[in-house]
Amino acid sequence: MDADQVGRLTARWVESLPGEGSTVVSGLGVWPLLAILAEVADEPARTELAEAAGGPYAGLLQAPELRIALGLWTRPDIPLQPDLDRLVPPEVRGVLTDQATLDAWVTEKTGGLLNRMPIELTSDLLLLLASALALETTWRLPFGEGGRPVGDVLKRWLSRLDHDLETIRRFDTAVGPLTAVTVRGVGEFDVRLFVGRPDRARNAVLAAALRVTGEGVGAAELLRGVESPAVVVVETSRPEPSLHLSLPYFEVRASHDLLSQREIFGLKTATDCTRGHFPGLSPAPLCVTDAQQTAMAEFSARGFKAAAVTAIGMSASGRVPEPGRALSVDLDQPFAFIAVHRPTGIPVVAGWVAADAYRDAERPTRRGSRGR
Repeated sequence: MDADQVGRLTARWVESLPGEGSTVVSGLGVWPLLAILAEVADEPARTELAEAAGGPYAGLLQAPELRIALGLWTRPDIPLQPDLDRLVPPEVRGVLTDQATLDAWVTEKTGGLLNRMPIELTSDLLLLLASALALETTWRLPFGEGGRPVGDVLKRWLSRLDHDLETIRRFDTAVGPLTAVTVRGVGEFDVRLFVGRPDRARNAVLAAALRVTGEGVGAAELLRGVESPAVVVVETSRPEPSLHLSLPYFEVRASHDLLSQREIFGLKTATDCTRGHFPGLSPAPLCVTDAQQTAMAEFSARGFKAAAVTAIGMSASGRVPEPGRALSVDLDQPFAFIAVHRPTGIPVVAGWVAADAYRDAERPTRRGSRGR
């Protein structure tokens, strides 16, 4: 796994997201699941999954501020192939028993940032492969916090003065110039903020930001007047140049159905349930029937938190079900009725219905009509 593989996957994903509102996704959460499934699938699902992942499975990213875990749960009667240990070791496997167990795993692995498995446990679900990640970092340079009116509501707003001008860049992209500001964390993680021209669509800016390469234009050129979105050159009493950054304290939560964009994730063939696709996973014929992700991100005065849980569920596959048959009864002729006491079978009332008993739908029925 490398940055390009995860970046390309995430860029393709965000380009196809519906809507224009706040959202959050984790390509890193999806990537190991696709890469593992590619190694245990047969053709053509294997090629589709491998192309989506962009490379073979090479373990999980390890870093002090990042917790990332895999989990695999199966029904007791679903055998697993012996050589699966090299991809999903026995200590991360479990038995599909109840939803509470799956939810507890999510809570533990994300440190409580998320608390529910995005796939519901049903009787048809035979195998569940999931990843969970949680990132928590603190800023090298904290923000101050105040209030700013937005419409009729006062919102929490963050600001700080930074003398490290290496944190701001301008990049030329397919959607025009983007301003990038890097908020450095204490450890191994930073948060890069990108802003484009106001008329640029969300998905296009996100995808362009994920594909940014090179050094771009630095602060020296920006101070000399090179235009960049949201950048304004102001006069200050301090002789040394600085960067004043302000933004809202934000928290974003989102849920994503990966099967609504199955081609992006290489899941087109894998969701064909006329046959199985994963002989390297289990001798039982399995197909993908659900794939979901829930994610959150919080940017505060002191640091950044994010979490994502991605789950792929499988059910039994095999022959195409034969068309079903149904019965239809249309009582357009006289018929009898009997009201029966169920425990004893005693008939309480019995009768007959002919056309003269039909009620007119255009008039309200009357209570207590006289019998014949």
